[in-house]
Amino acid sequence: MVEVIQLWSPLIQGGFAVFALLLLGVNVWLVKQLLKVLKDNSQVIAGNTRAIESVATISSDTRELMQEIRDELFKRPCLLPDHHGDGRPHEDRTLET
Repeated sequence: MVEVIQLWSPLIQGGFAVFALLLLGVNVWLVKQLLKVLKDNSQVIAGNTRAIESVATISSDTRELMQEIRDELFKRPCLLPDHHGDGRPHEDRTLET
């Protein structure tokens, strides 16, 4: 029985060494894949940031335009009467937040 174990011992050790190297190779491959995904993820985040900044700029420009239009309408008293026909004051619709 001792002779059988000694006969298989080098094969078992070699198999373990090959298995360990195989696992190490798999780990290296997984780390490379993870780094690739992180790089792609950072590019997506940068693109989303640019898109959000663009939307914020457009929103700001739209708000300024709406305030200019409101100011122009307030300059025309024929379009903005002080009272309704029933004596109630006109509703104030300002854009300030």
